[in-house]
Amino acid sequence: MNGKELLQSMSEIENDLIIQSEFEFHQKKKIIHVKRRIAIAACLCLCLCLCGTVPILAFAGNDFAHELLYSISPSIAQKLKPINVSCEDNGIEMTVVAAEVNGEKTTILLSMHDKIAKRLDETTDLFDSYSICTPYDQSGGCSLVSYDAGTNTAAFMLTIEQTDHILLPGDKITFSVNQLLSKKEHNNFKIEKIDTNNVYSITEFLEEPDIRGGSDSESESIDGDNMLFIKPDEANAIILKKGVAVTGYGIVEGKLHIQVRFSDILNTDNHGYVYLKNEDGKVVNCQSSVAFWDQSHVNSYEEFVFEVSAEELVNYEIWGEFWTCNNAPIEGEWQVTFPVEKNE
Repeated sequence: MNGKELLQSMSEIENDLIIQSEFEFHQKKKIIHVKRRIAIAACLCLCLCLCGTVPILAFAGNDFAHELLYSISPSIAQKLKPINVSCEDNGIEMTVVAAEVNGEKTTILLSMHDKIAKRLDETTDLFDSYSICTPYDQSGGCSLVSYDAGTNTAAFMLTIEQTDHILLPGDKITFSVNQLLSKKEHNNFKIEKIDTNNVYSITEFLEEPDIRGGSDSESESIDGDNMLFIKPDEANAIILKKGVAVTGYGIVEGKLHIQVRFSDILNTDNHGYVYLKNEDGKVVNCQSSVAFWDQSHVNSYEEFVFEVSAEELVNYEIWGEFWTCNNAPIEGEWQVTFPVEKNE
């Protein structure tokens, strides 16, 4: 399903269901810093709520964006007014295509157009390198909604929620980006090299891990202070994909632990998760997971904990789903500032 179809489908689903399912989806895939977890979760929910509605937008002279908006709602696209605020760096032009302010919620459609090469693709994201500035406290999120290979243009939906003061006509919003990631890979496969018939108790643990963040099955953040972590065994690491490896697994306090190393995450955004599958194909997700840095703060280890004993494990297969990128980020300094316009 492409971005256009996704937006159309989401508009037909109840917002509460979208928020619940998408939050669980992201919860499995990417560890979130403990201090930022609540804000980012709120941004994800807000993004999905807004994408499920049809906003009153302001249109910029951008053919790709025009077609995208018409595919969502022709009647709304006909009412749009131009914004057309752009900036360019490193051969890529960023344009504010459309915006809507609805009380405390704001939706903005952005486009990134590569003028000199085909560096963007349908996997492009802003790699958490973006910032949103308004006159008041707010939280925000951004996600890819469409990519046009013919014009080398990616469209993103930016969402903002004001926490203590609504945006007023004349207030300004500044959006900036300094890195783009593309050419990412997605893989979901059985981890054959872990023999579920030969999983033993762990006796060597890591002391004082540098915790990045964690979560449990109830979507609550955990700090990992009372958790035992396997000491990473890089010498016997099981390479799953370039940038992803299993560095330890076994039974800790009666539960299965599987530890995965994600390499160079600040430049690749490598992430993912492991899960179990029984003979009937039923998926069992981890009870909790906690991530910690290596000594150089380059690689991240994530330890997944399952309420499964060694005796029970023989009834399961171990699977993994991973998102990796082995290309360097596209660097640049993109920034646009535009005023809030009054809805008519």
